[in-house]
Formats: sequence, C-alpha cells, structure tokens
Amino acid sequence: MDDERNLMRFPQPMEDNGIPWTRGVAAGSLLVGALLLVTGRRAAGLAMAAAGAGITLLENPEAVRNFWNSIPDYVHSGQDFLSRAEGVVDDLNRQCARLRSMMSREA
Repeated sequence: MDDERNLMRFPQPMEDNGIPWTRGVAAGSLLVGALLLVTGRRAAGLAMAAAGAGITLLENPEAVRNFWNSIPDYVHSGQDFLSRAEGVVDDLNRQCARLRSMMSREA
C-alpha cells in the first residue's frame, strides 16, 4: 500500500546540490540569449534574455524589486559620471584652443 502512495505522488521540484532548477533555467536562457545577441540574431536573443529575466523574477521577486527601486540611483550616478566627463572634455578643448593660439603666434 505504501508503494502505491509513493507511485501516485508528483515529483518535487528538482534541486541538485541545493541549486533550484529555476536558477539553472534562468542562467541558461540568459547565456543563450547573450550568445544569440553576439551572433547577430537579435530577436531570438532578446526573447531568450526576456525569458531568463522572467524566470529570475519568479525565483526571487524581492531582489528584482530592490534592483528596480535602485535604478534611479544608478541613473543619477551615470549622469554624474557623464557631467564629469563633459567637464574634462571642455577643459581639454580649452587647453587645445590655448595651445593652438600660442602656436599660431609663434608661426
């Protein structure tokens, strides 16, 4: 009788070495998506990457929510970096203009 109950049970989600199957599927689809994007198959690559991201969202929604909430900080950091880079380029432009004016006076 116990054997009949064991046969009628549905298998539990597979966890090999403590790694949930969703993590493996998500990582695999993200990897395949990246490979497809590199090889020039954009539509298929984006579809696979979206599938991997969706599976990741199913596995750990709290981490995705935290990432989503921190996006404004990333955007702000990017803007700060770009404004500093713009300042460096402006300084280089001024130095080049000053050097050109000095060179034209000497000629």
